[in-house]
Amino acid sequence: MRRAALLLALLLLSGCGSGEDAPAAAPTPVPTPSPSVTEQPWQTIRGPLGRCGPQPASAVEADLHYRVLHDPGVGSIPSVSAGRGRTVAVLLHQTDGNGLCGWLEHVPDLVAEPGIAVLAVDLCQYGGARCHRGVDPTAAVRVAVSHARRVMHADRVVVVGASMGGSVALMAASTLDGIDAAVDLSGPVDWPGMELVGGGRSIDVPVLVAMARDEGPDQVRGARRIVAHAPRGSRFAPVGTGHGYDLLARLAADVRAWVAAD
Repeated sequence: MRRAALLLALLLLSGCGSGEDAPAAAPTPVPTPSPSVTEQPWQTIRGPLGRCGPQPASAVEADLHYRVLHDPGVGSIPSVSAGRGRTVAVLLHQTDGNGLCGWLEHVPDLVAEPGIAVLAVDLCQYGGARCHRGVDPTAAVRVAVSHARRVMHADRVVVVGASMGGSVALMAASTLDGIDAAVDLSGPVDWPGMELVGGGRSIDVPVLVAMARDEGPDQVRGARRIVAHAPRGSRFAPVGTGHGYDLLARLAADVRAWVAAD
């Protein structure tokens, strides 16, 4: 009995062994994910806007018009316009993103609103702007508003700023003619020159001010105070998190409606 059991064991071992003649197990293939057919790679826009680096397909395919605005009292202000309409949103950028470049990916969504055109500019000391020494923070805005009125034939001009640009938008609304409304997305209330705003008392046009709670209580209180002393119809838009351009994802419809409002 023991000899039969031993013989059976040897036969089993010889059949399951891992000798040189045993075929190696084939590796399990790892599937390679295929790229989404709807996702297009970012591309660099040809011409002067190539300085902005790769942009989403929507911006690359948009009908963007680059132009340098010249003003003898200010200097040279690069600009990009898009859309058709008698309402022009003048877009003021953050401190990052190479000046007006930070707005390019948002332009297609803004001009999707019927009757809206946009004009994004480099503020002095940013991007390709070449301003005379000593001009104030709103100098480039004055040039842009004038261009919107004279060349783009705007009936309504709204300044829309992100972060630093939001503060500049409020300063412009406090000191410049030709502005009908303003949008401030996270503009620091203590940015140099914001004393011109005077807590909103010197603003003569309705303003939409958005500030996230995580900016801190001082910024939120300051933003609320600006709206409280701004003209009737002004609005404070509270959000939980985000800064500058990030707020457009949450407030895109509000911003478009504010710009388009008659």
